[in-house]
Amino acid sequence: MTELRLRRMWHWCALALLVASMAGCEKTNAAAAKKTTSPVKVEMATPTEKEVTDFQDFTGRLEAVESVEIRARVSGYLTKIEFDPSIELGAEVKVGDLLFEIDERPYLNTLAKAESDLAQAQARLKTTTADLARTEELFKKNAATQRDLDFDSGNKASSEAAILGAKASISQATLDLEFAKITAPISGRISRPLLTIGNLVTPATGSLTSIVSVDPIYLYFDMDEPTLLTLQKRVREGKLEGPEMREIPLLLGLANDDGHPYRGKLDFVENKVDPNTGTIRVRGVFTNPKPERGARTLAPGLFARVRLPLGDSHKAVLISERAIGRDQGQSFVYAVNAENQVVYRRVKLGSLHEGMRVIADGLTAGERIVVNGLQRVRPGSKVEPHQPEAKP
Repeated sequence: MTELRLRRMWHWCALALLVASMAGCEKTNAAAAKKTTSPVKVEMATPTEKEVTDFQDFTGRLEAVESVEIRARVSGYLTKIEFDPSIELGAEVKVGDLLFEIDERPYLNTLAKAESDLAQAQARLKTTTADLARTEELFKKNAATQRDLDFDSGNKASSEAAILGAKASISQATLDLEFAKITAPISGRISRPLLTIGNLVTPATGSLTSIVSVDPIYLYFDMDEPTLLTLQKRVREGKLEGPEMREIPLLLGLANDDGHPYRGKLDFVENKVDPNTGTIRVRGVFTNPKPERGARTLAPGLFARVRLPLGDSHKAVLISERAIGRDQGQSFVYAVNAENQVVYRRVKLGSLHEGMRVIADGLTAGERIVVNGLQRVRPGSKVEPHQPEAKP
């Protein structure tokens, strides 16, 4: 009897524990359901509408319009170096400035010898001309033979040829003497001298220094095929500045620039698209004036960011990048309707302007969108509007 009572007591205790556990679960589920259905606090904002210009960004390199390696054209020992780029960073030279001087004494001697040969040839011509004139008179009187006449005529022709040869030697000696002074063939920024005074230089020595032009300056970059086709279409439709692609403006920024402060224009487009990359080489040209102090800003070889406008300015809707979600390659935003419910909106993205993304389709300027907390909401869920704090 006692054992039966103990079994009944354990049975009722187990039943009571089960009922209490089920009641606790119901309370937990009810609290979770209540928590789930409560509005989620998210940051919301209204899209901005303003005038923008569509553009495409590229990267490129600056190159000089003209680039020259300075080499010796005659042989000799270096006696002077007339420039020192270490005195001024970005030292520049002008056309005709003296750069190097080679010992000119051998060439002065050669020129003097050529001038002496010319004087001798001229004197011989005078003698042979007089001899020929006398022989012709004697030949008319039958006092000279035809052989004498031919001999004097040949001597005169030989003297005339010697004069031509002496003049050519003088011209070559003058050139060699001129080449002993190496001058700048273009204006631009000069590099350091690669040889010092006292070295023997020849035409085979190689480069003595180099000069690159600095104003204007070229910018080369590779344009993708869709952008090229878009440009050509908009030029035909008259939606870009100028009747030709060479008049399309370009904006340039260096690595330490905020934005693109330099303005140039499209200058050259290659004649074919590279089938391996699907791009075409494009060139822009920019002015590069010299500042009051220091070197010019743009220099050959610098990395540059390029911005290519694709049309005239127009009104566009812009939102923060934080408000844009991605789903299997598709872009979307969460809009909030009048009942504070989340609505899924698929959008078409445009270009980036000052940290704001253009929405080409799918959103209007008067709507509210979720800008922070996209992971905590789903389409149809309730949200509690909260405007983000303004940045100072």
